[in-house]
Formats: sequence, structure tokens, C-alpha cells
Amino acid sequence: MRNRTKFYAVALVLALGTPVAMSQAPDAAAPAAPARILPKAAAAYADYQGQVSNIMVNELSNAAEVDNALETFAAPNVDQLSSSWLSYSAILAAQNPEFVKGVRDIDNYYGRERLMLGLERDLGYAGSLGGGKDALQTVLAATSRDKSRISSAGAFVKEQSYTMQNFGWAKKRLNAKENETALGSLRVAAKANKPVTEAVQKLFSGPDLNAMLASVATSPDAANSLWDKVSVIAVSAPGKAFSSVSPVSVAPTTLEVDPNLKGTANRMMTLAAMHTIDADKSNAEQVTATMKDPTTLSCLEAAQIEMFGCVSATATRYEHAFCLARYGLRLNGDKNRSIAGCVTTLAK
Repeated sequence: MRNRTKFYAVALVLALGTPVAMSQAPDAAAPAAPARILPKAAAAYADYQGQVSNIMVNELSNAAEVDNALETFAAPNVDQLSSSWLSYSAILAAQNPEFVKGVRDIDNYYGRERLMLGLERDLGYAGSLGGGKDALQTVLAATSRDKSRISSAGAFVKEQSYTMQNFGWAKKRLNAKENETALGSLRVAAKANKPVTEAVQKLFSGPDLNAMLASVATSPDAANSLWDKVSVIAVSAPGKAFSSVSPVSVAPTTLEVDPNLKGTANRMMTLAAMHTIDADKSNAEQVTATMKDPTTLSCLEAAQIEMFGCVSATATRYEHAFCLARYGLRLNGDKNRSIAGCVTTLAK
């Protein structure tokens, strides 16, 4: 089997130049700080996008690779994928300085209890604070870019599903029992949280995270996604490794939230406000509850049912690859709901 390129979070190599010296090691005796809720959850979305980076450039060359790709994109744990997307988007929004100031001013003036009560009762409140509109534009721009790259990945896999018909392993028909077993494996896989690579876990739990997001998340000169900018996560390098990339600024074109996803956008902004004031330390249960978005979960559950239905109705690996392209990833212009489309669609 050919040696596949290992992608941790993204597709193009960031030139780090001269290696940056490691910061001083922390006191070995000091207890490790507990992982913050949103970054820990968001790491799963970064890892997911790393898998997208992989499938965008590496052809599926045998049956095992098709099966592995199906497990990754057809059978994600919908709770994990939904909460990780919302968490990542919230952290992006929390990079806006004006929004951060607005949230902290309210927190200082009214107190934590009243602010948290307001955020709980009105998910639209956070977005109305100073800097909220620009912070949301950051999320809309990033999500739109992610949607485009998912469509590119879907198109690449769709083309492969046609060329696969020239190979015996891809056009060999599975018998009913084999197909039933494959579908059963996907259903089992969908119940478990997907593991996150150590490199991504470290980045999303460390101080480099904000430096990376503030540097590359919403550069107006970048037509591509964040994940297309940095393909090597230098775990040992400080945030300076990302300082050469364009600084954060709002995209020049104003994007609008899909009316059907207004509640999802509001929930992201609420989580962003909570993240800004470290509410996961004082109100962990409320933060965790806010991460559960009914709209995204419903979309993912429905898309996964359609994905499994497609696999059930087909009997060859090349047909499975087409199912993957349409229902697991996304095909541009296709009206069918897709799993990846549920976590890359926010703007109308």
C-alpha cells in the first residue's frame, strides 16, 4: 500500500523558517490546568478538517481505503461533530477585540450571575453586543470557505467513483451479508466519539491557539479556508510561528446568516461570549448545554440516515465512494443534505 501523507489539520505547508526556540518548560510540580471546554471540543472539528485535507489530495486506491473513508465521513458521532463545530466557530468569534471588550464590560458592570442569566434566556443577546456583528462575520467567512473546500473534496471523490469502475476491487459486488456487515460497522462507528490526534489536542489546549486563529482566520486576502493555510501543526513552536500570516480583519463582503440557521448562529455567539469570560470555569453545565444545537443535530442525523440508506442500496466500492461524495462530503449544487454540509453551512 502506498504511503499516505499524514495531515493533522490542513492542506498546504506553512513555511516556519528558522525554528523558534521552545518556551521554558513549566514547573513539573505544578498541576496541569483543566482543559477548557470549548477548545477541547473544537479540536475534534480541526481533526475532522485534517481528514478533509487528506481525502482532497489522496486517491482512494483500494477497498480498505474506501471503507476507512466511509467510517470517517459517513459515520461521525453527530453529537461530537455538532458540538465541535459550534465550539470552533465560537472561539473564532471570540477573536474580535471589540466583542471581547463588550462582553467583559457587561460582565464587570452587571456581574457574572446576571450576564449568564441573560445569555441563557436570550441566545440573541450576545450578538447584539459591541463587535458582535463583526465577530459573526468572522464565523460566516470561515464557514463559507470550509463549505467550498468540502465541495472540492466531494467533487474529487465523485470523479474517483467513476474511474474506480475500471478496477476489479472497486466493481466487485458485495453479497447481501457483506453489505449488511459493512453497514452494521458504520452504525457502530457512529456511536463512538472519533479520536483526535495528539498534535491537534495540544494546539487546542495551548496558548498557540489564539495566535493561530487571530492570524489566519479571516484574512480578506485568503480565498481558501484556514485549514488550507497551515498543514503542519508545530506543537513545540510558540505562537510566533503563525505571526507571518495576514492579521485578522473582517471580510470585505458582508455575509448574511441563512434564516433557518439564525438560532445556530446565535448559539455560536453565546458560546463566544461565555468563552471570553472563562465561563467554563464558573458555569460549566450551562456552557456544555449551550453547545448542543438542535438544528445542527437534526441536520446531521437526517443526513446520516440518507448516507446509510445509500450504502444499503449499493453493492460495490465505487458506488460506496459516490455515496461518500454526495452524502458524506458535499457536491456543489446538489440539493441532497450531506453530513459535511451540515457543519459547513451558515451563510445563505
